[in-house]
Amino acid sequence: MSGNLSRRGFLTGAAATSALAAIGAMTACSPSASEAQDTQAANNTSTSSDNLATTGTQWSWDTPPAPIADDQIVETVESDIIVVGAGLSGVSAACRATELGATVTVLEKANIPSSRGGHFAAYMTKAMEEMGIEQDPKSAIAADWQSLCGNRINHDLVRLFLERSGEVLDWMVEQSDGECTLLPMGARYLGNPYEHLGTHLAVGEWEDNTDNQTAPMYVLYRKSVENGADYRFECPAEQLVKDDDRVTAVIAKDADGYKKFVGTKGIILATGDISGDEEMLRAYGDELALKPHVNMYTPAGANTGDGQKMGMWVGGRMQEGAAPTMIHLIAYTQFAGPFLHVNSQGKRFMNEDSWIQAKSINILNQPGDDQFAWSIFDANWKRDIKDSYQYGGGQFWDTLARVYGEESDPDTCIIPAVSVASVVQTAVDGGKDAFECDTIEELAKAMGVDAAVLQAEIDEYNQACESGEDTKFYKRAELLYPIKEGPFTAVRFGPATLAVPTGLVVNGDLQVLDENDEPIAGLWAVGNASGGRYAVDYPVFINGNSHGSALTWGYVAAENIVNA
Repeated sequence: MSGNLSRRGFLTGAAATSALAAIGAMTACSPSASEAQDTQAANNTSTSSDNLATTGTQWSWDTPPAPIADDQIVETVESDIIVVGAGLSGVSAACRATELGATVTVLEKANIPSSRGGHFAAYMTKAMEEMGIEQDPKSAIAADWQSLCGNRINHDLVRLFLERSGEVLDWMVEQSDGECTLLPMGARYLGNPYEHLGTHLAVGEWEDNTDNQTAPMYVLYRKSVENGADYRFECPAEQLVKDDDRVTAVIAKDADGYKKFVGTKGIILATGDISGDEEMLRAYGDELALKPHVNMYTPAGANTGDGQKMGMWVGGRMQEGAAPTMIHLIAYTQFAGPFLHVNSQGKRFMNEDSWIQAKSINILNQPGDDQFAWSIFDANWKRDIKDSYQYGGGQFWDTLARVYGEESDPDTCIIPAVSVASVVQTAVDGGKDAFECDTIEELAKAMGVDAAVLQAEIDEYNQACESGEDTKFYKRAELLYPIKEGPFTAVRFGPATLAVPTGLVVNGDLQVLDENDEPIAGLWAVGNASGGRYAVDYPVFINGNSHGSALTWGYVAAENIVNA
């Protein structure tokens, strides 16, 4: 596939393997109301609250495990760099390090690299320049990032993203030998907090991508293997080895037994977040960390804070403050829009002119069933939502895949299945999480709410639309769309956890710091295993900034180690 792929023709071929596949999968496979509890039970593989802290200390990891004796080691492997975790940041590190001539061994507890997500953010890329996109000043993005995180972030990491992420995303494309294309996205929320340009889809077709990896993962994994990286799958790391003041090795275990992996230049922890470990969520999260009944990170149950624990056992420390939750409106039907929102009891509960994190959190704070809400609109909804894109937009309001420069229209999208109209119609046809009815009374019955309550909320809302002033929640007048002409539609939407990204404190070079803020020699942490990127909440200042920074952190850590 050539690098000048047309925006509407790239899905042809035997195997469309890209971030778009991940977006399509989210839409097709999002859990319905009846499936949410079962999904949570399947994903929750961690310790229950009844048997926490059985070691006699507050948390099970407070006491480091006994060192694994030398006579238990069945093999010793030596490389310049040992990477623990084959997610985006780990594979990025492996690819960059091998490109620079280092020998690399990657340890991964799963049987394949851990690939997820559809959006990849960067500050200016060649693709953006070619399309004539002017990104907002770095100062504006840095200010928004700081504000959304309650002023509790590491500013060295903000600079790292703004200075290097564009370079790294361009580098990823170069590693594909012309087989991967970046498509800058135009869909974003234009209210407050404002979402900046810089989101990309990375697309490509590879017949041997049988595991349906996202394009960046496929490209970097393939290239790192070509460069000589040694991947050890189903080989979870258990301990770090520290000689004097330096971390020198990782002890991991596969089907043959314990193996010692020596990193002569350094060890990189890239083990992901803590959302698969209930005990860590209780220790480092807030009340929201355990609330969603649906957890959408993959592979389910894999991210259990392994790197964070190992790092603490050799003197590292966790980021202070409650872990921010990355919660998106992925459960049920992936559409909310700017329309009237009512909770499970049929009552309006928020200003609908907001972004995905705020809507998710507001739902989780509702009485009754706090796992979903309803978006209510009338027969004019396509006209109204098209009008709304000049004021709002973004994920689960606009399509997830609106290429920059294309007209915002609910019926059109480069992936037909994720156009707004398709998502709504598919849900209505399913007859479980969306209903279209001729009257409000019929709609209320289908939703399972009191018809009088719902009618009163709609009447009050329509009055605000007519007056042009929302005195209840102060929604912008431009987004007050009345609900008067049938048929009327209700779409169920709700929050799901993607990750709980908190990790080890690192400096601007991504070295893990001890309690005195001194680097622990030989140890780096990247991606969600590292702390300092986020606090309070996941800041969607640019959609996909978590994936973009994961790629960047791995790339930069590898450079820092090789060039030391």
